[in-house]
Amino acid sequence: MKKRIIFITPTIKTGGGNRVFFELANILCHSYDIMIVYPNNSDEANTFHLEPEVRLHVIGKRAKEKWTKLYNLFRLIRYINRNHQQDIIIYTDPIFSIFAAKGIKVPQSYRFIQADDYRIFDDGMVLGKGLILRLYKRLCLWAYQKQHIHYLFNSHYTYERYLQDSGYHKVPYLLIHPAINHDIFRIKQRLHTETPKPSICLVARKHPSKGLDTFIQAFQSLPPEVLSQCGPIKLISHDNLSAFKTQGMEIIRPKSDNDIADVYNISDIFISTSWREGFGLPPLEAMACGCACIISRSGGVDEYAIDLQNCLMFEPKDVLNLQTLMMTLIQNSTLRQQLSRTSLSTSKLFSWEKSAKQLIDILNKN
Repeated sequence: MKKRIIFITPTIKTGGGNRVFFELANILCHSYDIMIVYPNNSDEANTFHLEPEVRLHVIGKRAKEKWTKLYNLFRLIRYINRNHQQDIIIYTDPIFSIFAAKGIKVPQSYRFIQADDYRIFDDGMVLGKGLILRLYKRLCLWAYQKQHIHYLFNSHYTYERYLQDSGYHKVPYLLIHPAINHDIFRIKQRLHTETPKPSICLVARKHPSKGLDTFIQAFQSLPPEVLSQCGPIKLISHDNLSAFKTQGMEIIRPKSDNDIADVYNISDIFISTSWREGFGLPPLEAMACGCACIISRSGGVDEYAIDLQNCLMFEPKDVLNLQTLMMTLIQNSTLRQQLSRTSLSTSKLFSWEKSAKQLIDILNKN
């Protein structure tokens, strides 16, 4: 019988943490029995590809109220404890992890930390900036103290933040890199051609910590002579961006990863403006499609981003610095081509096959 690995997600909607689980599942399902288990707490659909061998299992009735969503989480934990004691359990969501730290009693369970969990909600978008946020942060630190849990990390940045906040320095550094599906994120010769007016794209999120306002301010402050040299601006997003001044920008709602890759391929410059990233996959995916990248110094991107070698980097929230780098790349086609070539080489170092091997090596040693 194949060993069973169960990934737990809060929803199956499109998102960075889910992408990692889904891509790992697609690789591992050929050698292991793979399930993705989630509570029935969202109407949002998944746009990621899943191999037919990967089984999805939803817990509970469709919940809309907060208390019924919470009830579904507890039902999920009960389901895991009753049915999967002999299996491998991996979960990542920072809020769910608080409940799982005490609730899940499976011996081989892993918390995969993919972000700076302690500070991830500091922008106030999800939990506000009052009592609920303070309570979450207390519970996050409490959950960090549950040393019976095995910890996985997606970058040295997330590991260092865990050590800093938990104060527990005996946790080993077990690394699993996010990666790229190179069948999708690649240069498509018919699409990717250098244009007289370089186009810009970015993944746009409404969360303040994703820094969309930084880009908009920098772009709208460009001198008229630079704006006249700039091609189309494309924002890739599933979010409602009506609160932002996106006039003159095209908002693209991708239905699949292929749609995202196509946008990268018709763009010359990709910009990432996050304040903090556990790893930051979109810039790496854009690199694989031949974009010259401008990336904020957001932590986890240091796993692959090297300033002045395969990208240009700026401090998060620094509008003037970003504006200067945008002007440089818009006006310098030689630099764009140089960054495109070196970043393409960087992207080839990351594959889901390598990431899956990292995970299996860790599981076999525990």
